[in-house]
Amino acid sequence: MYINVTAEFGLIIRKHALLERNVSMEMLLAAMEPSNPLDCNDALISFGPSFGPEALDEFSRRLMKLGLEYFDDFFEFALPIPSWCQFQAGLSPSA
Repeated sequence: MYINVTAEFGLIIRKHALLERNVSMEMLLAAMEPSNPLDCNDALISFGPSFGPEALDEFSRRLMKLGLEYFDDFFEFALPIPSWCQFQAGLSPSA
């Protein structure tokens, strides 16, 4: 199953990483500030769009303060794409 992601300074987080790092959904939402993520399924959570690279850097720092590791647990997704294009992400079968 896939989730919607934004290429406008978005973040994608593995849900299993939250369990591995003992991070609750409440802690995650407090760090990310919105009341709800952009999209989620049983395996992934996406947030965004963020308001520029500075905001994205700040959210990444907050996630690392919670104990999440960049790239293994979450990563930034920011690409120059036209507004008519949409991206989705899914967990790899090998994960």
